[in-house]
Amino acid sequence: MTEAEKQHIFLKRAASVLAERVSQLDVIVQQRIYASLERLYFEKEDPLQTIDDEFEGVYELITEHVFPSVFEAQRYR
Repeated sequence: MTEAEKQHIFLKRAASVLAERVSQLDVIVQQRIYASLERLYFEKEDPLQTIDDEFEGVYELITEHVFPSVFEAQRYR
């Protein structure tokens, strides 16, 4: 399997877990989530073994700890 194929599979899995919620966030928050997903991909020995909880962890880290005020404001729109 090529690196591009692995990345495609990883991103499809991440999207299946996070896409709907991420699409409702400000662009800057989305960019932070994407950057964190990229780091997660490259930190793992086998990124295809990433579990849903790890994707959720990225979302939680960014929305609740890095940008909590932006997340809260959008939650009540």
